[in-house]
Amino acid sequence: MKNVSPTYLKHQFLIAMPHMADPNFAQTLTYIVEHTANGAMGLVVNRPQALNLADILEQLRPEVDPPARCQGVPIYIGGPVQTDRGFVLHPTGPKFQATVDLDGVSLSTSQDVLFAIAD
Repeated sequence: MKNVSPTYLKHQFLIAMPHMADPNFAQTLTYIVEHTANGAMGLVVNRPQALNLADILEQLRPEVDPPARCQGVPIYIGGPVQTDRGFVLHPTGPKFQATVDLDGVSLSTSQDVLFAIAD
């Protein structure tokens, strides 16, 4: 029998098939952040939610009014797992408190990236 190496999808996009029945992934575009023999992590990048960046900043620092331009910055639902956590996929460049370089893009999980976007 031929030994076949597994194919991993790290740094690829998955497009949901038109007949996808699972409402968590129907009509989604998912960026695969990590994919190994131990599992995978992806972020849905095309499902906006009702909140915008100004709403998030107001929750984090209610004593400071966010810039008006933040009203137009959408927040996306990253997927059905860890919905209490925030993940920001952004161009590689500035390093924030919790940033991982993903070969051309970065993923940050700390609040400082949100305030940097607002500035």
